[in-house]
Amino acid sequence: MKVNKIEKNIQIPAVHSKHKYPWDQMEVDDSVFIQAEKGESLYKLKRKVGPAARYYGDVTGKKFKTLLMREENGVRVWRLK
Repeated sequence: MKVNKIEKNIQIPAVHSKHKYPWDQMEVDDSVFIQAEKGESLYKLKRKVGPAARYYGDVTGKKFKTLLMREENGVRVWRLK
C-alpha cells in the first residue's frame, strides 16, 4: 500500500445516483406495486425491495410497509408515515 501526500481544496465529485424505486415521490397512504420479472422469485424480490424501502425510511424519517402479493406476482409497498 502506498499513501500519497495530503492534498488541499480537492472538490468532491457530484453523486450521480439513480433512484430505482419511487420512494421520494410517495406521499402518506400511497402505494406502489413492483411486478416480478419472468422467472424471478417473489421472495427474492421482497428481500430486495423491503430493505431498500426500510433504508430510505430510516434515512428520511418516513415509514413503509412491504407485502408479498402472490396473486398479482409482485410486491406492494405502502408509505405509512
